Amino acid sequence: MNDSFLALEALLTRYINLFHEEPKGLPMVEFDSEWHSDCVIEKGCKPGTYYWKPSKRDTQSTFNELEKALEFSFHDDIKIFFGSFWSNGICVERDDINFNLIQVWNEEDEKQLKENMLGHVFAKLKARLPVTYFIGSTFGDEIICLDHESGNIVLEKPGFKAHQILSDKLSNFLISLQANTDQYNN
Repeated sequence: MNDSFLALEALLTRYINLFHEEPKGLPMVEFDSEWHSDCVIEKGCKPGTYYWKPSKRDTQSTFNELEKALEFSFHDDIKIFFGSFWSNGICVERDDINFNLIQVWNEEDEKQLKENMLGHVFAKLKARLPVTYFIGSTFGDEIICLDHESGNIVLEKPGFKAHQILSDKLSNFLISLQANTDQYNN
């Protein structure tokens, strides 16, 4: 198993464990019933609410079609990060930053992620900035990204060069995070 996969799996497990005293021992999310996901366990008490937990995906093929079309290889860590689980996003923190960690809920969400990621990468290329891939967003106007060349996890404002290195690699960054039960805000 890859270090980034194991670190992500451990973080998601730590997140689920925060809910051990809740009904069903799982987080609840509110979604339209048409927004189905493999991570839904059962319906909640209120209409439109569901208990859920991350569900491992069979393949990590999220960006395969984009890579072929662009003749560009995405960083292996970003493919693992978005291709390993179906999951709602989660709120995480460490001493220097609190943010929403993005995940993929279902195939429609994956399609939207790919469109947004494509726009992000094109904007970087057009501005002649280093290519990054977003993995989270702060509660302000910054995003947490994986740098394509170095594999560093960086903090940046959209449209600008990264201004802070948060970690030397994804696995170390994920290990440094503490999940919390704040409501994810995509």
